[in-house]
Amino acid sequence: MIFIQFVFICLSTWILQSHCLNVLFVVDGAAGHLTPVLELAKAMKNHNITFLTQQLARIYTDLNSYSSPRFRVIYANDTIDGFLREKYFVEQEVINFANHSVLNALPEIVSLAGDIFSELLNKTIHVLMHERFDVIVAGQMIFGISLLCNKISTPCVIQDAVHPLSFLNLNSPNEFASLTTKEMSQFKYRIYNLAFTVHATTRIITKLVPAVYTLFQSLPQIPGPFYDAFTLKNILSSRSKQLHLISLPSSFPMSVSPTPYKKYLGAFIDETSIGDDNSTLITWIKSKPISSIVYGAFGSTSFIFYDRMYSLISGLAMFLLQTEDSFLLLAFQNANYDTYQAVLNNLPDVRYRQILKNEERVRIKQGFVKQKMILQQPTVKIFLSHCGMGSCIEGLYFRKPIICMPFNVDQFYNSRSIENFKLGQSLFIPPSRLQTMQSLGHFTTYTFTSESVSDKLMTIWTNPTYERAAEHISLEMKHAGGLKRAVEEIEFFVSLNGDLDRFTPFPDTLRFYQQYCLDLLFVAIILPLMIVRYLFLKCSKRQRKTKTD
Repeated sequence: MIFIQFVFICLSTWILQSHCLNVLFVVDGAAGHLTPVLELAKAMKNHNITFLTQQLARIYTDLNSYSSPRFRVIYANDTIDGFLREKYFVEQEVINFANHSVLNALPEIVSLAGDIFSELLNKTIHVLMHERFDVIVAGQMIFGISLLCNKISTPCVIQDAVHPLSFLNLNSPNEFASLTTKEMSQFKYRIYNLAFTVHATTRIITKLVPAVYTLFQSLPQIPGPFYDAFTLKNILSSRSKQLHLISLPSSFPMSVSPTPYKKYLGAFIDETSIGDDNSTLITWIKSKPISSIVYGAFGSTSFIFYDRMYSLISGLAMFLLQTEDSFLLLAFQNANYDTYQAVLNNLPDVRYRQILKNEERVRIKQGFVKQKMILQQPTVKIFLSHCGMGSCIEGLYFRKPIICMPFNVDQFYNSRSIENFKLGQSLFIPPSRLQTMQSLGHFTTYTFTSESVSDKLMTIWTNPTYERAAEHISLEMKHAGGLKRAVEEIEFFVSLNGDLDRFTPFPDTLRFYQQYCLDLLFVAIILPLMIVRYLFLKCSKRQRKTKTD
């Protein structure tokens, strides 16, 4: 009997292993890019995972806690110098985005990114030269991973926290122009969108070309099968079939049309892995009434200047005094925490200082907090956020309306979208169209008043419309399948050897002129008109000749 059980266990283990995939994950260490990819890697618990990232990721999560025979972590550069370079790049990125628009800062960021991302690609090539994988999954910022997949005929999957609208797609609002999808149905805004795109392109092209050339020069050329993977010819001629798993609901305003290779799967959140926490903070949160807490967090790279912190804190204190049944939880990184303390000590209104120092009503946390666990609590009613896409999706997934306080990059467009779709309110009010055109979307110096903070909080606090809108988006994301569906899509993609062409709708396989029936229009209308015109001219010419004779 014992022998039979032993044989059964061995057989079961062999069957499970025979269906295991060897999966290589490649992602940079930035918190917003790392989190959804890591969640996806953890969800593939029945497969063998190799997780390649930067040491920077250690700041945001304890990767060593996931290490197991089936989950291996590799760093692109595990030296102290490597970590310091990665940290320096993030610091420079923050400085550039804090003082320039994305378009103006882009050339400098591209130049800085060359060395950092070449380390990731170098390490990826080194791993691929020694090991074989069934599929490679990469974050959206890892340039050129599909070229490596083509070289070894391995299916390629790209995880997109958001699939951005094409900068040159004139039917989509240019996010740097602060336009919305609703405005794009009006002719005047379509003209403005075109003008902004042309103006922005001509302004940055001269700076961007040298930066892209520098980036191209830094791409790895390692002797072996991948030596010519990043040649210009290969980059331009590559027609890879990448499966894009987009952690957004398909109705979200930044979405593009889904295809067999583009899947909208909602938030990549595993609620079962969030678990419980008996810390003092979570105990405090759970002790409050349902829907009574305003929770605020501002990302890992956002810097709040003194004047802006003053307006924010004064407005929050004003709101707390107006609503006796409300509570406040704020999470600040080190520099922002110091600024908060300076503002708190300098508030002229004694009532504001007293309410903010009341630990029963207000909690201030320094450093990172377990955001998903906090947002999951029914006592949290409103999410005050910097509007990074990852944070927006987490907040909406847990049905929390959002007060938007954007700082840089795509956060301004995200905040406009959230406000226009009644998912929250934004402290950012875009300037005039002319100012936006002149500054190329440089909104980082915008200001707001303490009254606007209090008023917008009160609007969401008293109006259930925002909560219902967030609930609808949450239901849509959960219906899309999330992590479970993502794992199934990857497994299915691999089983078909990375080819989903058979699922492409027939109209999409037609050529451009066939899709818009231009060939039929030519045959049915234009060609007959040309024949009639030819015959008419021929007859007229013959009549004139007869009269002459």
